[in-house]
Amino acid sequence: MTGIWMISYALLWATVLALGFAVLALLRQIGVLHTRIAPMGVHFAGEGPELDSPAPTIAEVDYAASPYTLLAFTSPTCEICASLKPALQRLSRSYDEIDLRIVDHGSDADTFSAFRVRSTPYLIAVDTDGVVRSRGVANTLDQAEEMLAEVLAGPPIDLNQQADASELAGS
Repeated sequence: MTGIWMISYALLWATVLALGFAVLALLRQIGVLHTRIAPMGVHFAGEGPELDSPAPTIAEVDYAASPYTLLAFTSPTCEICASLKPALQRLSRSYDEIDLRIVDHGSDADTFSAFRVRSTPYLIAVDTDGVVRSRGVANTLDQAEEMLAEVLAGPPIDLNQQADASELAGS
C-alpha cells in the first residue's frame, strides 16, 4: 500500500511542476501578444498643431539651427515620460539632424498651451522652416523611432501626380 501512495505522490508533484511550467509559458505568451498588439508609430490624439502648419515660436528654440527639431512634451507626474526621456536623449545623439528639446509641463505650461498639447508624452517634429512635419502621442521608444524615420524619409510621394506629370512631359 505504501508503494501506491509514493507513486501517486510522485505523480502529483510531476503534475504540479508541469502545470507550473505551463503557467510560465502562458505568461510569456501574454507578454508577446501585448507587445504585438501595442500601437505602432505615434498616434494622433486630436490635439496639437496641424500638420504642415507653422509651429508656434519658442524663445529658447531656433528651428533653423538643425534640419529637424523634436519637441518632447512631458509631465513631472508621467511615469512613461520619466522612462522615455533618457531613451529620447540617447536617440537624439544617434541622429545628427535632430535637435531634441524637452518641454516639461511643470516649467513650460505656456508652451503646452501654444502647441495645444493636453497629454504626455507628446512629440512634435518641426523642420528648418518652422513647419510641423509630424506629431502625436508616443508611449514607447519604438514609436518615437518610427516617427523620426517617417520625418527623415520626407513627405510621401503621390504616385498619381507623378504619373500625370510624366504623361504631360511625354505629350
